Amino acid sequence: MTGLFDPEAIESIRENHTAWEARMVSTGSGCTPALFTPLDVASMRYEEDLAWPGEYPYTRGLRETGYIGKSWTRRQVVGFGTAEETNERLRLLISEGQTGFSVCGMGYWPFDSDDDRAVGIVGRGGVWVDTLNDVDDLLRGLDLEKLSINQIGSSIPIFAMILSVAKRRGISWDNLRGTIQNRVIPGGSGPALAGNGSADIVEFCIRNCPRWNHTSISARNMRDLGISAVQELAFAAFQGAYAVTALEGRGLGVDEVAPRISFYFSAENRFLEEVAKFRAARRLWARIVREELGGQNPRSELMRMHVQTSAINLTAQEPLNNIVRSTIHALAAVLGGVQSLHVNSFDEALGIPTAEAAILSLRAQEIIANETGIEEVLDPLGGSYAIEALTNQLEKQAHELYRELCRADPLDAFKAMKDACYEATYERQQRIDRGEQVMVGVNRFMAATEEGVAFASVPSFEYHPEWRDKQIRRLRAVRESRDHDVARVAARALARAYEKRENIVPAMIRAVEAHLSIGEIARVREEVLGPVDPIWLDFQDGKYFAL
Repeated sequence: MTGLFDPEAIESIRENHTAWEARMVSTGSGCTPALFTPLDVASMRYEEDLAWPGEYPYTRGLRETGYIGKSWTRRQVVGFGTAEETNERLRLLISEGQTGFSVCGMGYWPFDSDDDRAVGIVGRGGVWVDTLNDVDDLLRGLDLEKLSINQIGSSIPIFAMILSVAKRRGISWDNLRGTIQNRVIPGGSGPALAGNGSADIVEFCIRNCPRWNHTSISARNMRDLGISAVQELAFAAFQGAYAVTALEGRGLGVDEVAPRISFYFSAENRFLEEVAKFRAARRLWARIVREELGGQNPRSELMRMHVQTSAINLTAQEPLNNIVRSTIHALAAVLGGVQSLHVNSFDEALGIPTAEAAILSLRAQEIIANETGIEEVLDPLGGSYAIEALTNQLEKQAHELYRELCRADPLDAFKAMKDACYEATYERQQRIDRGEQVMVGVNRFMAATEEGVAFASVPSFEYHPEWRDKQIRRLRAVRESRDHDVARVAARALARAYEKRENIVPAMIRAVEAHLSIGEIARVREEVLGPVDPIWLDFQDGKYFAL
């Protein structure tokens, strides 16, 4: 097939472009501006590389109608204090127009609120959960049959608690919609990964929760440490493919696993690159699933993605600048055609977002959706020389890095990704310190005096140490009122499941319904299996992936 443009016209453009570059060099500027032309996309094939929205390779979007008739999900992250405080904020945001549920902090720590290690952190980095009663209160007043749930982190006790709350309310797991931020990692016994909690989640969801996304690849946390867009794409694709191939040991094929894998990306500063990144991500994944993993079901090829605007680029200095940053990030995500979006609040570099800041972030999404007309046009930047060339470059480079990871031993590949994140964090900070990477209000364009900045004194959210006191009282009340015989039997059953390397989810559901706390569950696991291997820890801050 010929390219998008006539060969004679392309040759003329090539000659003129060479002459233009020579003129640029003669100006003495020392650099050639980036200029994209038909030369950069001449070899593209419309049907094979772009096609139509809703058609393979999904470069232009997953749905035939884009956002027309169905907008993206407004899924602002919430989580602070106890279940009571977070539930109040959730209900406020839903009343203001939020359309999804996303809560951070649930089950991050393998100890209870009355443990000495919990001093000063209960409710600070997310909502604190000890027992099933906390999750019941957290979800109070929310319609679980209409609201999709995003569980940040892959705590199996929390997942079991969500399922138990649904069962208490008479909601069939067949109808429960949500996502757990789970990723399958190396570990366990034999090809079936026996004893691998992340694989247990996948298997259980496929067999019992058909509408639940059992795997959500959080490339966003890695990007928020400073890795490049290419690394973000490659690391996400590799982890998605590893989940598919690893579950083959449990007799699950690509078309059973892949349709319920979703992806979690960041939206960063380089606007055009970010728009292209989301387009490249869809095409890269679709081609990997069809051409390399052997998928037959079109749903297996769909890269469904949730995006959170950048946190690493928020600044405590001149924090209102963050409104501009996050809005630009959000616009890139929407133009890239994502399915779900969280816009960071401007005060997140200072602490937990205030209610006013959280609502303002929601309003940014609503303004983009309702006042710009963007939703009326499918893939509005498609066809731009720059966007198409960047999409091609990102896909090509990411696929090369993906193949490198595939050739390595899986454990080595995961360690390589982790090392790359730490290296990127250091190098990014070095660039900022040297002034090579501009951060407005930090190392360039700073106000002369703090007093001269009209927005220097932004109200910040107040942490309440008494949250821990309240949580301890709730925990102790559960311990006193539960049936102790039932709790002991459930603990023994959980220990046996760990010993036998059975799928841990059914025993975990029994344990949380017996009102065992997360700290007690962690001790049962450690008594049987020993301390958690460091590979199970989050790239970002050491939270447990799957207990």
